[in-house]
Amino acid sequence: MPGWEAFVEPILSCIDPAIGPPSHLLGKRNIHSEIISLSPNDVVVSSSDVAKGLRRLTTLLTTHPHPSLSKRLLAPIVLPLWCLSSWPQKEEFIQCKFSEPATKLLKTFLQLSASGGHPREQPSLHDASRNLSMIVENLIFRGNSHPPKLQWIYTTSSNSGIEIWKRPEKEVPGSPFSGMSLAAIDDAATSFVNLVEPLSDLDSEVSQLFMKLCKRWLIDGEATSAPLILTRPNPTTKEGDIETQLIQAKVMQKMMMLIPGKLIDNSRQVLDLVNQVLSNCDRGNHNSGEDTSSIALSLLNLVLTSPKFQESRDIKLVLESIKVSLGRIGKKDFEISSTARNLLLLLKFRNTIGEAANSSSDPVKDQQSEDRKSYNLALSYLTATDSPPPVRAQGLELLSALIRANSSILDIPALLVLFSSLLQDPDEYIYLRVIKSFVEISGKHPKATMKDLVDRYVDPNEDSELDQRLRFGEALLQVIQNSHLSFSVDTARSVCEGLLSIAGRRGQRPKSQKEQEKRNRLKREKDEEAKDAWGGEVPQFEDELTPENEIIAHIVAGWESKRGTEDIRIRASALSILGSAIEMNVSGIGSNLVSTSVDLSIHILTLEPEPEKGILRRAAILLIMSFERALDAARQKGTKIGFGLVGQSLDDIQRVLKYVEDSDNDGLVRQYARDVIEGLQTWQINSLLPSRSEQMEITDLAGLSINPASSEDSNSRARPRIEEIE
Repeated sequence: MPGWEAFVEPILSCIDPAIGPPSHLLGKRNIHSEIISLSPNDVVVSSSDVAKGLRRLTTLLTTHPHPSLSKRLLAPIVLPLWCLSSWPQKEEFIQCKFSEPATKLLKTFLQLSASGGHPREQPSLHDASRNLSMIVENLIFRGNSHPPKLQWIYTTSSNSGIEIWKRPEKEVPGSPFSGMSLAAIDDAATSFVNLVEPLSDLDSEVSQLFMKLCKRWLIDGEATSAPLILTRPNPTTKEGDIETQLIQAKVMQKMMMLIPGKLIDNSRQVLDLVNQVLSNCDRGNHNSGEDTSSIALSLLNLVLTSPKFQESRDIKLVLESIKVSLGRIGKKDFEISSTARNLLLLLKFRNTIGEAANSSSDPVKDQQSEDRKSYNLALSYLTATDSPPPVRAQGLELLSALIRANSSILDIPALLVLFSSLLQDPDEYIYLRVIKSFVEISGKHPKATMKDLVDRYVDPNEDSELDQRLRFGEALLQVIQNSHLSFSVDTARSVCEGLLSIAGRRGQRPKSQKEQEKRNRLKREKDEEAKDAWGGEVPQFEDELTPENEIIAHIVAGWESKRGTEDIRIRASALSILGSAIEMNVSGIGSNLVSTSVDLSIHILTLEPEPEKGILRRAAILLIMSFERALDAARQKGTKIGFGLVGQSLDDIQRVLKYVEDSDNDGLVRQYARDVIEGLQTWQINSLLPSRSEQMEITDLAGLSINPASSEDSNSRARPRIEEIE
């Protein structure tokens, strides 16, 4: 797409030039031949451009942290990111500018690929497994060497950075383009283990990768009878195959040494592999399979000593077969015979009867276990201090999936506390997604959600800032609009009482008042010190304000209360939410609260005419308009709510609105007042007409038959019809 070519390709090409022309080469492209001209020293991308590409990519993913976008941007450059993150030189400049940003991006992609699907489905796990396998298969990746794309390679520049060179057609031994040494493979294997070790959400994928490597070594290697150590190359063996086997062996070794607890995720799969290897060793009369059997015994020991190991009926059958093989191997003259006998004793004296065997076969328990894993994974994404925005957004997606599935493992009070804390996130994408999560959870638990939001919106202990309270108000508004069936009686009244306490003029906030007094005192002291230093009035070096800007500054400064009362902005927000609540369910709120709300709006219009309170008067008029719409909707539906705007109260409201229309200093307030007056007049006229439910078809009048053709006499004969003709 044009957007991808214009914005994304120039960034990605600074990291992988085979994707497209780097941004600094766009001007050198030949439009007709699409040939990129390279500099004489064959430098495709300089070290500064590589660092700039990493920095821009990180900024792009942070400012728009959508998980799908992040995966789409990072998927084409997984191997280049791996190369930069595992760069063997550990200079501080390289680590800061290249390795650390690349590692952060690569971890983000692996976490998103591990949790990209529904938590009750498992196909997404194979995406992360495939990515890990791709990294292991290209553990010593340094650049692209496959035509017809541009062949390039990463190398260290003269200024201790990492730049991209064009790969020569013939590589000279000992040059930067030649093959990797054993030390480089060992360092790369260690870097790979260090990459996946802190990612707890990749335990299943790491275990799958380890089992895949074990199968290649223990079964495929035994089938070919290839020795583990090659003293000289076999003429029939390709050099790439030897290098691949060496890389796989190094990765297996590092994983067993550094992360043994992450290697056993599926006990049944490991035991099947161990059973097959030991059976092959048992049937043979030579020591060719003893090396592979020793690894199998190590895996068996890891499984039996793992705290997560639970026996089931299927696993019990496999263990019985393993016992037979261990008994036979223990009687032979092998170096592993003593180890086999010890493991056989461990299996014989192990208690195989327990509650775990029954619970593991229960599908309900299995589903709860999967949901628990998804829940813990989401919490790790959301609570980790170093989680980037795409990962936190993915954690919210996992929780939303559990909420929609109505999972039994969810702790609703704890979840509400978590969402409330995330609502204070400075990232706009995150807290807007949290508001959506509040709406989703209110579909299952509306009363608990509304009560929690109202308590935090009122904030009696003054724990939240203004912006945080406004976000709680926005969440409460959307919950009310999406839960209109549950917004009734007790819930509606408690919510409206809280909103009225905020919107009123007499709300007091002692902590805020003390902070304001402290700020004012410090400002006065600072001004006095400045006067003493200048020996008089302090000159103002700022540009003079225009009359229009001065009015705006005065209005903005007046929003914050000067006497510890509620802020004008939070009062206007509460009135707006209250108006929406009245329009949603006027009968459930009750006449007392609705009358109090209308009276409050009228008093705001008459007693608070200051320019800085214009937004408050707008909200007050819109509340009256919402009440008018609620009455009209109830009339059309034929609903009897038991109260309304009639008599003296209607005349008083119209009189106040007419005065506001003529005298208010805010143009939008005057326009709103004019619209409400017209609406009230229209509502008065419509109230005189019957509603749709009251309208009946006129069929009879006293003493006159309207439809005589349909009437019949007692003898079921049609009565004569008299017609007037000209």
